[in-house]
Parts: sequence; structure tokens; C-alpha cells
Amino acid sequence: MLAPNFFRGETTGIFRVEDLQNFSSTGATAFAPGTGSTEFLNFRSEIQNLTSPRGGDNFTDVHISADYAGVKMDVQMTPMGKNLYIGGAGGVTISPKNGGNSNQNDYRTLVPGYSWYWGNPTLKLEGAITVGGEKLVIDSDQSRGYFERQWGEFGIAGGHYGYWLYLSNGILIHGWVVGPTVEKPFGIPAWATIWHPNGIHEVLEVDNTTKGLNPWTSEYSGNNYFQDVELNLSQRNASFNIHQVIKNGEVGPLPGTEGYNISEAYAQGDGVWENEHVTFYGHLEQLSYW
Repeated sequence: MLAPNFFRGETTGIFRVEDLQNFSSTGATAFAPGTGSTEFLNFRSEIQNLTSPRGGDNFTDVHISADYAGVKMDVQMTPMGKNLYIGGAGGVTISPKNGGNSNQNDYRTLVPGYSWYWGNPTLKLEGAITVGGEKLVIDSDQSRGYFERQWGEFGIAGGHYGYWLYLSNGILIHGWVVGPTVEKPFGIPAWATIWHPNGIHEVLEVDNTTKGLNPWTSEYSGNNYFQDVELNLSQRNASFNIHQVIKNGEVGPLPGTEGYNISEAYAQGDGVWENEHVTFYGHLEQLSYW
């Protein structure tokens, strides 16, 4: 899992690799000096590079490389099929949490869609990833990844858990629950974008019965995280039990470096969609301020 970013004149990144055979993992987060461009996708630093040819669309021909904290990869990414537009149109606003109002939605001062946010769920990869010193060449024909583009403002003052679920019926569910706590493991805003393979989108309300389960506390940061999430979407007679396979998904800065703490982990489980049983695999992200 890589999350390169260019923010306030620095390249930032999340680096994490999980081995689901022996349940080991490695990774870190980092702020590092680097360069970016307002003209095309081209940011570079000593630990990661994300580039696309000048004159292109900054999406269909992207090269990414990284070598940091035991995470090393060098791949070319090619989006395939239909894109996913978060929120249905790709414009997303998470309201700031100021004062006593934890769900501010005053659109006189806050324009909807001030963050643009979309991705490709059927990405093909060509290149290699190195795990434990062993270089593994990716079989492009069998590969599948998810590449997301996001720019603009997307402040998440209260923390969140987010999920990307590939259902066995071909549907992808992408969603957010903002501002949960151990005492109140659901928060607002909360929504789910449903992507169908033919490109049809739905945006569903996440039921307030949704909750994080089995909380644990990081010995490193003192932050709290959930190992499981019960996700309920009654508008589609749907419910999912999301299980984070490797419990400790937290990554943070290496000693003597700058970064932040966040949990990024592989997840899987089962549930129902329109009352039909499904299984799924995917990703669970948690930014904890609780």
C-alpha cells in the first residue's frame, strides 16, 4: 500500500507491505523534501516518485517507484474499465469540526465538492515489488489494484475509518465514517459509494448501527484502533463484517524522522447484499484521534 502526496512543499507518504502467509508486515510514514508540479503529475523525492508524461491526462499512464522502510516497488499503472467517482460525482466535502457543532454543513461558507476524489478499481500493474529482499515480478495479466487521485482540501479533524471492499458479486463499496470513538464507534458524516462493473454508481447512507468493534491500543502511539467493523446499509438490505487480518496495522515515522500515525491494513469478511450472501476482500484505513 502506497499513498504518495505533495503537501505544503513536501512529499508525504504511507508505505506498508503485508505478507498474508506469515502475517508479517513492514512500513512507515514520512515527510520528505521533494519537488512537485502544478502543470502535470510529477513529484519526486529520495524515497518515492510519482510521474506521468507531460501533456497526458495524469491518470492513464502513471509510473510509481518507492524504496523506504522495507517497502520497495517499481511499477507502471494502467487503469482499466470504468472509474469510481466518490460521492457519485467525485466532488466531496467533509465539513470542518469547529466549536460545538460537530457536523457543520453551512454551504454559504463551505462549497460542496472542494476536494476532487476518484479512482480506478480494475487497475493493471506491470513491474516488480521487493519483499524481504526478494524481488517479485508482477504478472500483469493476473494483477488487480486500485489507484485513487485526490486533490484539494480534505481535512478530517475527527479521525475516521474508511473501507474499500471488493464483493464476490463484482461490486466495490468505498466508504467513510468520520469521527468515531471507542465510546461511540460510529460518527458523522458517513456514506458509502457503490460502484458496479458497468459503471453505475450509487451513494448510500451508512446506518447509525454501523460500528467499530474489538478496539485495541497501540503500544507505540497510544492511539486506539478497531480490528473489526460492522457496516450496515439498510437501503440495500446489506450488512458486512469487516475483519482486519493483521491486527496491528499502524504505521508511523521511523526514529529520527517526521511522519504521522495511521492504520492501513488488508481486510476481508462476508455479509449480505440485497439479502444475498457475499464474501469480500479489501482494505481498512483508520486515522485515530480517540
